[in-house]
Formats: sequence, C-alpha cells, structure tokens
Amino acid sequence: MDLRSERMLSTVRATQRSIADLLNENRAKTEALSIALASINPNSGRATVVATDKNHTLVDAESIVFPSHVLLMLPLTPLSAPIPASEFVLPQSFTQFADNHIVVAMIRDMQNEVMGVVLIFVSNSVLTAQQHDYIDIMRQKIEVCYQYDLIRHPYSDKLSEQLSLLEEVSAISKVGAWELDRATGVFAATEVTRNLLGIRRVKSVNLNEILDTMVPSERAALKYKVFKAMKGERQFVRHIDIKDKQGRTKNVKLTVFLQIQRMESGALRLTRLFGVIQDETDVQRLSDSQHDYTDYVVSLLNSVDSIVLSIDENGTILSANECVTKVLGFEPDDLIGQDVKLIATKVQNSDIPSYFLNLDAGLKICADGGAVRECLRHKNGKRISCEVSFTTCIVHEQKLVVATIRDVTTQRYEIEHFKQLALTDAVTGLPNLNKFEHYLAEKAHEDKSAKPFSVFMRVSVRNIKEYEDAYGEPTIDYLLRILASRFVRTFETNNSGNASVFKCDSANFFLHLHQDFNEEGQSINAAKAYAQLIQEQVLAPITLHNSLLTIETQTISCTVPIKYFSFKKIRELLSRKPLREINDSNSASLTHDYFHINASDIERYNYIKHSLSRAISNNELFVQLQPQYDGQGSVISSEVLLRWQHPHLGMVKPSEFIPIAEENEFIAEFGLWVCNEACRLLSDCQSQHIDTKLSVNISAKHLARADFVSKFVGIVNRWQISHSKLTLELTEGALIRGVSIIQYRVRELAEQGFSLSIDDFGIGDSNLNYLQDLPIKELKVDRVFIEAMEASQQKTLLVTSICNMAKALHLGTVAEGIETTQQLDQAKACGCSAFQGYYLDKPMNVEDWFKKVVGQKV
Repeated sequence: MDLRSERMLSTVRATQRSIADLLNENRAKTEALSIALASINPNSGRATVVATDKNHTLVDAESIVFPSHVLLMLPLTPLSAPIPASEFVLPQSFTQFADNHIVVAMIRDMQNEVMGVVLIFVSNSVLTAQQHDYIDIMRQKIEVCYQYDLIRHPYSDKLSEQLSLLEEVSAISKVGAWELDRATGVFAATEVTRNLLGIRRVKSVNLNEILDTMVPSERAALKYKVFKAMKGERQFVRHIDIKDKQGRTKNVKLTVFLQIQRMESGALRLTRLFGVIQDETDVQRLSDSQHDYTDYVVSLLNSVDSIVLSIDENGTILSANECVTKVLGFEPDDLIGQDVKLIATKVQNSDIPSYFLNLDAGLKICADGGAVRECLRHKNGKRISCEVSFTTCIVHEQKLVVATIRDVTTQRYEIEHFKQLALTDAVTGLPNLNKFEHYLAEKAHEDKSAKPFSVFMRVSVRNIKEYEDAYGEPTIDYLLRILASRFVRTFETNNSGNASVFKCDSANFFLHLHQDFNEEGQSINAAKAYAQLIQEQVLAPITLHNSLLTIETQTISCTVPIKYFSFKKIRELLSRKPLREINDSNSASLTHDYFHINASDIERYNYIKHSLSRAISNNELFVQLQPQYDGQGSVISSEVLLRWQHPHLGMVKPSEFIPIAEENEFIAEFGLWVCNEACRLLSDCQSQHIDTKLSVNISAKHLARADFVSKFVGIVNRWQISHSKLTLELTEGALIRGVSIIQYRVRELAEQGFSLSIDDFGIGDSNLNYLQDLPIKELKVDRVFIEAMEASQQKTLLVTSICNMAKALHLGTVAEGIETTQQLDQAKACGCSAFQGYYLDKPMNVEDWFKKVVGQKV
C-alpha cells in the first residue's frame, strides 16, 4: 500500500481543525480570495481538497486537476508564481475563481517528498513581496505542523509493519487488498491489486477511475450493491468483468466491506470501503474451454485454410477437417477409416512414390528442409499440386502422424501472374524498369574482364505530350505499342541488331547492346550504328487517321566501364541531361537528337562531383563581374558570375560544373558563397562611397531549401548591406513550373527589400500571369532574341513588344548578349532600359571591375 498516502490521510483527519485556523488567519494577510489545502497524486495530477478557509464550503471528496507543466514543477520549487486558474480543472464550488490566478505551495514530508499542496487563489498575476513572504511563512507552518504530527502519530510504526505484512501475504496468496477513503478519494492497494487493475505505477486514484475499468452495466450494478449494503450487512461479494488500464479484459472476484458513519442528523455517511480482489480470468477461461471441448477442436480445425489429416502407423486416416472437401472433393466422412493410398500418387515433377506411402521418409524430409510437394488424387480423378508438411504427436500413448496439406495450384498461378505484372510494361508488353534492374543484376555477375566496355542507350520520345494533348491517352498507348513492336522486330525477330529493349518511364526506351568491346572507340562506333538503325527502322513516322505522325526523339548512348555496371549508376547516366558540347552533329537533326557519353566523360563527371565538396574550403572558387550599362553608357549594375579554377583540371566552365552541383545538392552552398562575395564587394564600395548595385543568380534548387532564405538574409545583414543593392536573378521556368513554396519564398525575398529579375525571359513556356502575381522588378531579354534582331524583323517586333509590356507593368528591361553596335542600337530602339554583353564589357576580375566603377565615379 501507499504508506505515505495513509499517513497523510490520518494526519489530515487529526489536524484538520488547526489547519483550517491557519488558513483563515492567513487569507487576509496574503490578500487571497480563498485558500485550500489538498493532498496531491503526482501521477494523475488530481489534488483532493481536505481543508479550506471559513469563507469556502468544502464539498466531500472535491478535487482539482493540475496541468502537466505544473506537475513537472512540483519537485523543483516550494512556491510557484501565479498561474492562470483557467489552466486547472476546477470543481463547481471553485469556478467563481476561474478568471483569477493560483499560487501553488508545496508541502513535503520528512523524506522531502511532496505529499500535499496549498492552493492560494489571488486576483493578480504578480505577487507583491509582502504577499510572497506571508504565503511562504504559511506554507512552512503547515508543513511543520504535518511533519510534527506524522512523527508523533501513535500508529505510524504499527501501520508500516501491518502494511508490509499485508503486502507479503497478498503476494503469496495472489489476493489483492485495497482501501478507498471517501473523505479524500485516495485509493490505496497492495501490489497485487495494482497489477490487476493495470495501475502499478499509480499510487493514488479516485473512485471514478476505478469504476471506469467496468462497463456501464457492471458499474451500475456495483453501485446498487454498495447502496444496498449500507442498509444491510455492510459487505458483499461479486464477480465482475473489468478492462484494466492496458485494455486487457479480466474476470475478478471482488469482496467489499463498508465503514459507515452516522451523522448528527441521523443520516448514514460512507467513509471508507476496503476489501480484497482476486483474478479468476484463467479459471473462467479454463471452464469455457472445457465446455464442449470436442466441438471446440472441430471448429478450430475447420477454420484453417489447409487440410489437416491424422494418420496412424498403419496408414489409416483417423480424422480430417472440412477443407478436404474444397481441395480434394472428398467429404471428411469419406476419408475417415480409409487407407491413405486413396489420395496418394507421387511426388510432384518426379517418379518418386508419394511420401504418404512412406511416412517415416516424409517425416525426415520435413524435419530437415520443410514441406514437400505432392500430387494428390482428387475425387474426380484429377491430380492436385499440394504442399505437404508431416509432423508427429502422441495421443493416448499412440503415435500419430499429422499431415498439413495446402493447395498451391492457384498460388503458383498467382505468383507467375504477379511476376508478369511486376516485370512487364502493361501498355507495350516490353520488359519494364524492374526487369531492367533484375537484368543488370544478372549481368553484373558475369565475367567482363576480357572486354571492359559495354554500351547502353536511352531513346526518349520528346513530342509525346503534344500528341497526348491532341489525341488523348488511348492514342498514345497505340503509338507506344507501334514503337515497341518495331523495337522487337528490329532487335529480336530479324536479328538486324543484337540488343535487349526495356520500356521505362512514360515514353523512354532503354537498350543494352549484347556485344562488349575491348576499346572505347569500338563502342562509340557501335552506338552510332545502332542509333542510325533505330532512326531508320523504329522512328519512322506512324500513320494515324490517314496522317503521318512524326516521332521526335532524343537518343543518348553511353560507354560504361565494368566498374560502373550497376542499376543505379546506369540509370543515372541515361537520365542525365546532356550538354550541347557532346552532341554528335553528323547524326543530329531537327527531329532526332543523338548524344554519346564517353567513359572519359563519366570519369570526368565523377571527378568533378567529388571535387565540388572541397572547392570552397580549398579556395578554388572566385567571382567575375560583367557590368550592365544604361542608355547613356553608365554602369548601373553588375552581374556576379561564379568561376572555378580547379588545381588539376584548370578552368572548369560554369556550363559544366553548375548542372553537376545542382544534381548533387552543392548548388545551395555555392549560392551562399557567391552572396557572401557580393556583399564583400558592396561593403568595399560603401567604404569608398561608391554607389552601385550587384545581381546574383539563384535557382529553384536554392529556394527549395527550407533554410536558404534565412541564411541568405543573415549574410547580407552581417555585412550591413542595404537589401536594395542586391538583385536576385531567377530563370523564368523556375517560377512557372515551380511549386507554390518557391513562389512563396520569392515573395518573402521581395518583402525583405531585394529586387527580383527574370533571366532568359521569353525562351521558356511563358505564362505572363506570374508577372502580375509576383513582385518582379526587371526582365532580361535572352540573347537569342538580341542576336536574331539583325536578320529578322519579326524578332525586332517581338523585343519591342516585350519592352512595351514591361513599361506598362513598370518593369525594367535588360538586353543580354550585346555583341555588335547594330545590336546595341536596335535594343535601344526597341525600348530596352539596360544593356549587357561582350561588346560593352566581358566578365572581368574584381580588380579591373573596381577600377571601372571608381573611374566612373571620378
């Protein structure tokens, strides 16, 4: 039992009058609205009020529920600050103080454990120094009073001895004792009782929590029993079903004794309940199980989805469940008493006789390696493929063999069916990406050391989306089936090529050339030949509705060394966006693009990827700046361009290392580094009183990082640079195709005061709505339009339209890629407000750029 709770209860009853006087005396001194003393259950957070000042009428077993954060505070401080009373669950008599505050003062015993609390209801959220001192003095007086009474309690030691003895007897007999004090609502019990109720770690709960373990009907019946016993023998025994705090259902025998007090008015008052509780779940379960045991076993065997036969040593079937009818067609009574030869034939896929005819051999095989496959005879004469497991058992000193039989005919069909679904493309019937992975796993185990190079190809249909929008999905499935049949005819039926073809993703076909190569040059020539074969035999126009549909494709081939022969690596290579520099111009056309990735390209890619991680720490990165001029030839801003001087590769082009950085998550670090360098330059300009602006490039990869904006702003603020001095350039595609979070962060940057510019405007799938929806300040007209103006009047009109639209939206326009005087004059005539290009200035180092902006100032 909870000895500390028992002592607290007995002490409360003995000292309740003197404590009430203390509370009355200090209510005025502490300027309290009311003061109450309560015993606290630290586990449940429920405090039972045992005494109050004279201005508050105490209701029997009234309790207050503490919030969890106050419970955590109890052991830490003797006196809390005022806490809003609304955070507590107050009884009806205290609801008048719900809009006030509560100060909690802790009462501890001689072992420094919290055994009670004083609750002081105050009107203000802050205590005065005088209030704090009076409350603490009152707390100490109550604590000393209780500790003194606990020490001199005449029954304290005897109670400890009795409770220890009670715990020991309870554990031996497996009968739990319990007590419920109605004055405080505290429940005390032996360890057996707490385990039975599932409240092993809870020392004090109220009556309602105990009643909650019962269903409503049991609870009502038990309350009726208590009321009836109050007027009668004041004890009773009842068998009830409970559900403990862990959700386990139990049947218990409850013996209850009542302690009654007669009031001055003559009414009876229940002051204490006590008794014992015994778990009879196992007894009840055993009784139920033994009831009609034969039907129980039969029902159990009939519910399984396998045949269960018991066979004696002579091969006679002694029992069979109902599943035998579903699988073999026999009724159980047809087999019982028959020789097992009635169903035995032979082992599946062999001429070995059935193990039912040699049970010892069957038992040995099952003991060593699991089940065996048998062909068993159906009642109609068919043979059914089954999985059989043999075990032995002893019943009434007779050895029996139990055979468990499962029909695997359907299972085998389903396995093959699911395997077909998993490894085959549903539309074309070609092997899919999963099959490609299995294929590579098998190839990886083959010896390729003699010929170290292999060739893989990816053929992607580029205009499939256009045809889907025009004709619908069924037509696309038709087109893909036509292409698949052509691939099969070209590389399998006619043997014009020797390759495996796989359908991967929406409109991508992967190929692996079966031939391996000693030299990389041989593999490149073979890849070109296969690309030409595919273009001629597979990618010819397809007739649909008396029209020819042109198939536009991009074909990528790669020479893969044996060490990269893995599904992950090859899929990454075939999915990589090719650079225009590796385009094979001899076989490229407007309709079919062909690219080849050499083994050296793969090596260089991986070398660059691994070098990127240390480029910043090794100080290999630097920036160049390209000025932007207004119509009068003054520098109004400059674009910060990232450069990389590799210690072994030399100068690596941005067009090469930026895509690799974006694929491998280094781009965000590079973006922050460029921001820091730009802020450093602007800080130097500030110190020299140079007024200029800089623009830096950021991408969707930057903005997708949750911490990028905060880190970016933190860098700018650390250099104490005005946000208006920085322009952030984003690509048009990042805004149009970007997810909503990208556009949200663009707005967030604009709210911080940064200017936003759209780079390469006009070359993507434009959706001009974003110009109104997003806080854009500038458009950069792509160099493609600027170059075309010299030879095309239409391009000139297009640039003019862009500038007019920008003016209407109050946006600036920057003409990119100015390389001739004519281009500059035409850009000015079209209405561009700023200009940038090699004709005006090439990207320059920091020193030359400083000379230019300083010279302009002079």
